[in-house]
Formats: sequence, C-alpha cells, structure tokens
Amino acid sequence: MVKTIFFICCICIGAPLAGQPSVYSVANLHAHNDYEHNTPFSDAYALQLGSIEADVLLIRDSLFVAHSVKQISQQVLLQNAYLDKLAAAVKANHGFAYADPSRVLQLLIDIKTDSLQTLDAVIRQITQYPLLLNNPSIRFVITGNQPDPKDFDTYPGWLFFDGKINNPVHRQERKRIALFSANFAEYSKWKGEGNIPDKDLAGIRSAIGEAHALHKPFRFWGVPDGPHVWKIMTELGVDFINTDHISAAAAFVNGR
Repeated sequence: MVKTIFFICCICIGAPLAGQPSVYSVANLHAHNDYEHNTPFSDAYALQLGSIEADVLLIRDSLFVAHSVKQISQQVLLQNAYLDKLAAAVKANHGFAYADPSRVLQLLIDIKTDSLQTLDAVIRQITQYPLLLNNPSIRFVITGNQPDPKDFDTYPGWLFFDGKINNPVHRQERKRIALFSANFAEYSKWKGEGNIPDKDLAGIRSAIGEAHALHKPFRFWGVPDGPHVWKIMTELGVDFINTDHISAAAAFVNGR
C-alpha cells in the first residue's frame, strides 16, 4: 500500500514538469509575498494553492518571515507561521499535504539574509518535522540568496532550488532544480493592459519553452497581477502564476 501511494505521488509530482498545463487550477497558483495576507500560510492553504512563498530573514537565531528587517513581526516566524501549520495539515491528511493525495504543495523559501547561514538554519528547522521530510506531497524550494549551484548536491535530497533559466550552471544542476523562474521586467515593460508587445513575445516564449524542454515548470515574478494577465499567462503556458490576489486568482482559475 505504501509503495502504491508513493508511486502515485511520484507520477503526480512529475506530471506538471513535462510541459504546459492542459488544465489550470489552484495548483498552478503561487502565493507571492504570502506573509502579507491576513493569515500567513493559512489563507493560501485554505484555497489549496499549489505554491506558497515565505521570505525568510535570519536574525540572531530566529527565522522571521518578512521582505525586509523593517517589516519583521515578532509573531511571524517560519516555524509557527508555516512549518507548524504544514505539519498539522499533513497529520490531519494522513501523511499528505492536502486531503487529495495527488496534490503537491510547494513551499518556496526566499532567503533574504546570508545564503549559507540562513539556509543551514532553515534545514535545521525543517528537520525537526519528520512528517515533512522526504514527503512526496511536499516540495521545499530555495530561492533568493542561494548557495553556489555547484554545491546543490551537498544539501539534503528533499531540498530543491529555484533555477534561473539564463544561468548555464543551473541548467547543469537541473536534477536539483524544482522550477525555473525569471523576472518579467527583463523580458518586457508591459503593464498588464492590452496585449504584450509583439517584440517582447519571442523572448518570453523562449524562456518558457526552454524550461519545458528541460522538463521543469516555469514562473515569472514581477509580472503584472490581475485577471487579464492571468489569462495571458495561461495562454503562454506559464506553470505557476504569480499573484498577490490569491482569492481572486483562485476564483479565476476555478471559473475557467
């Protein structure tokens, strides 16, 4: 029974990596700056989003979730705002991130302070939760201040990294890459109204296509945010749609 469940989960984890999603759902939504929502993690989790972002700063021995030191709240820590809640959900769902065992939850941890010290602290904290380790329904991904890609293999096998599509070294280390992300502003100055300028489309499509050719999902960050943009992102085949408006985005994909 355990082998069967693991096999099913491996299929479900691998399936989105093959290319453009045929059907979009909340599994394709990425909760950007999740800590800014009323209840970090819980709001996005209740909507069953596929990817949730936690910006992390190591201050003394504590891992705070915030974009910068000025935004730190003593109540929002990686442990109590994210890991405790995720572990409780896994326990309630008999070992899975969501009640649907075919679902995968990606926790994108954006490191804002020193890459090596902060990552070591993140790993120490996650290892305190046996239910989360090597769990095929959970994908821990490191973005922001990352270690050198050549050192990716020195980290635990349950930990993955956010790749930069234009970085040849990231391509070489793609077995440790969970997805490729890119800053939309590097491809276009489009503000989300009308159509993306034709002169920008070739580069945008190329970046998405290159990620899919490597059998990895793709995400733009810094992209305009709203229904018209979400529609265009689905047409382009972007796998994780970046949004700060998680309720509206969930309603959008559920209504398609």
